[in-house]
Amino acid sequence: MPHADLLAALLPPRSYDAAGPHVAASLTMEGRELDRVQADAAQAVGGLRPFTWQQWIEGYERVYGLPGPCAKAGQLWQERLALLAVALRERGGISLAWLKRYAALAGYEVDISEFRPFRAGHSRPGDALTSGDWLYAFLVVAEAGAYRAFRAGQSVAGEALRTWGDSLLECIVNWRKPAHTVALVAYREA
Repeated sequence: MPHADLLAALLPPRSYDAAGPHVAASLTMEGRELDRVQADAAQAVGGLRPFTWQQWIEGYERVYGLPGPCAKAGQLWQERLALLAVALRERGGISLAWLKRYAALAGYEVDISEFRPFRAGHSRPGDALTSGDWLYAFLVVAEAGAYRAFRAGQSVAGEALRTWGDSLLECIVNWRKPAHTVALVAYREA
């Protein structure tokens, strides 16, 4: 049922004549606008799912301050979606396990290890008590030759079929690591 008919049904029966020229014009105009809003409602609700309705990604990037320091010229659509996924799921305190999950959200499987100070029962006599500034460093190890492949639904026309390099991973790790630490990124042979 068109909204103009629904609005006419809401009028008091004796006070207004829905068929009157001025009332009918007003009901028609307002009814058409409500019909249009109802038709567009599915797209508005789609804004709650940015990975399905990707026309909303610019709005999400604005709200989350993306792409942030990891921006680069010619950033792939897939990389933009990865950064948005990371921003949407970001939770809780910073730990090495959290940073590893954070990298996984962006599509990188990494191992993270720390440089440990002297510990009774684990270190040998004669070992240094601290490792100096290495106490504040950690190592992120990723697969060598990591690449991003063009994927239907996640990439757009004009992007390269495959790109190499992990500048996005290094940026994500350095952007989200604790401020007092140093992240070292290394790559192992595949």
